[in-house]
Amino acid sequence: MRSPVDTALSQALLLWYARAARPLPWRATRDPYAIWVAEVLLQQTRVEAAIPYYHRFLAAFPTVESLAAAEEEEVLRVWAGLGYYARARNLHRAARRIVREGGFPATVEGWRRLPGVGPYTAAAVSSIAFGQNVLALDGNALRVGTRLLGIDEPLEDPRTRLRIRTALEALIPEGRAGEFNQALMDLGATVCLARSPRCGTCPVRPWCRTAAQGLWERIPARRAKPPKPHRHFVAALVRDAAGRVLVVRQPPRGLWGGLWTLPQVEARTWKQARPRLERVLGVRLRRRNGKVFATLRHAFTHFLATFHVVEASPSTLPAVGRFTSPCSSELPLPAPARRILGRLNT
Repeated sequence: MRSPVDTALSQALLLWYARAARPLPWRATRDPYAIWVAEVLLQQTRVEAAIPYYHRFLAAFPTVESLAAAEEEEVLRVWAGLGYYARARNLHRAARRIVREGGFPATVEGWRRLPGVGPYTAAAVSSIAFGQNVLALDGNALRVGTRLLGIDEPLEDPRTRLRIRTALEALIPEGRAGEFNQALMDLGATVCLARSPRCGTCPVRPWCRTAAQGLWERIPARRAKPPKPHRHFVAALVRDAAGRVLVVRQPPRGLWGGLWTLPQVEARTWKQARPRLERVLGVRLRRRNGKVFATLRHAFTHFLATFHVVEASPSTLPAVGRFTSPCSSELPLPAPARRILGRLNT
């Protein structure tokens, strides 16, 4: 049985959410497909960046059946530029399973069995689209929970997360888990910020131990992050007589799985990269001049990358890949490849 304190806190949070909720497009529907697509987009993408991709993706694939019927390359092309392409591949695989099995799962357990669906996504879709009484614990909810409880232990500790989960689950009003979860997300995203939280406008401040003790700078506790490793890649810029650029499709799995890129290998210099590039293309390569055409840096989640682009001429037509216009949008290209090709249009 919920305590009067739990009930009062939940009511205050939901009343605040009713008037302050962010007007996000996926909140205007109960369609599990649209909600699922949104949650997958938001896994590694800021809300502002996700919104145009949400509209673009649903315009291309308005139903789970249309997504299931599409070719993987078309799905990746629509996703191109958003990054973390495993999300798109898993969406596609899961859509085919949903269609094959005759419909969407309605429970957390059912969603967890789909490719790429973790605990948070399963709980979010189940609570928002199907009314399941489950907690969706994302980074925002964790921050709100640790401050409400005044826990100064690192959030990476499983015991800390369990304490937060247990406390927040006790607050969920029966039948309103979807609203409760979204209210927690919005509170963490707009009020209970990681730095400089807006405690003066917080609807649950009367119950917040961190606010009462003025310890928001210490809570949540943060472990120092190690510096990201720095990886170097050499890409060969091969052009035909018409100015088109050679691109190759990457293997199905890996960082750029299924995407098209310039021929590239992990290396620091042309001397290191050349024999490996020649094995990839099945031809001999000659460097066209002694200069690097372009050097680009790109930040990934777990590492930093520098791409050294070198102009090269093949001894004969390469055995793999295809030539494409630098301004073409017909192939799914990751952001670094698009930036390189963009240099050719300036």
